[in-house]
Amino acid sequence: MRLEQLYHIVAIAQTGSISTAAERAYISQPALSSSVSKLEVELGVPLFKRTNQGVHPTEIGQAVIAKAMEAIDLLEDIKALAEENTRSMTGSIHLAVEPFISNTIMVNALTTFKYRHPNVNVLMKVGESNNNLRDIAAGKADFGVVMKSCSPGGERDLCFRELFRDRLVLLVSRESELADGGSITLQEAMAQPLVLYNTEFATDCWVSELLGGYGECNVAYRLDSFPMLEKVISQNLCAAFAPRFMSDYFVNKGSIVPLEITGAELDVSIVLAWTKRHHLSLIEKEMMETIKSFCAMFEFIG
Repeated sequence: MRLEQLYHIVAIAQTGSISTAAERAYISQPALSSSVSKLEVELGVPLFKRTNQGVHPTEIGQAVIAKAMEAIDLLEDIKALAEENTRSMTGSIHLAVEPFISNTIMVNALTTFKYRHPNVNVLMKVGESNNNLRDIAAGKADFGVVMKSCSPGGERDLCFRELFRDRLVLLVSRESELADGGSITLQEAMAQPLVLYNTEFATDCWVSELLGGYGECNVAYRLDSFPMLEKVISQNLCAAFAPRFMSDYFVNKGSIVPLEITGAELDVSIVLAWTKRHHLSLIEKEMMETIKSFCAMFEFIG
């Protein structure tokens, strides 16, 4: 039994896919399959069952994988003891981040993290929060920073750690006749031509979910380009809902004005999210703490 075999069976259990696990382990799919098969022969029990819906642990496989995760946890503790002195962390992190967060909090968080840990490779995908949650659940991302329109929790197999809470505002062009009002009712806001940020042609974005309980929105555009979203707002073609903490970012642009929304409390949670099947490594926990430190400036809304 080799240590990498333990990593392999844990990766398959986390992703539910041999091909995805092989990609994450930077080896070929046949090599990963061979590694697992040899371990199954050595142990004398099947660890996985293959179906058309993916790869799933057997009953004994679940017990073996749980022990493998304990062994990996212990190994991470040993690494932590060594790296406490050297501070030379290595490895890779796959992140899925909401664009409102990537353009603000993540800029400082990534810069600080890379300064402290230059040998860690960070791969960050920017996408709409609901799409990011699907990627996290599928094992395509180690964890994410996403927006949620309700209290964290409820999704099966997902863990959430709230960073802070915020409230939505409406972004309009400085040229809009609404710009000087300072506020707008929710119904008036929903009647404006709106642009929503969507990725991969999915229309179940978190903004749609939050507003769905208040009626129909007048959606004019669904875009997966944040710069284009900014442009259509600044050109007075439409408006957009956004978290209040982004206000300074847009105000500094000079062409976009945030309006407070009256008539409803559109609260959102900014959370860290990961799947229960994923073992958080030392470097991932370090990245989470770095992100959390840059969220401390934002106050909770009661």
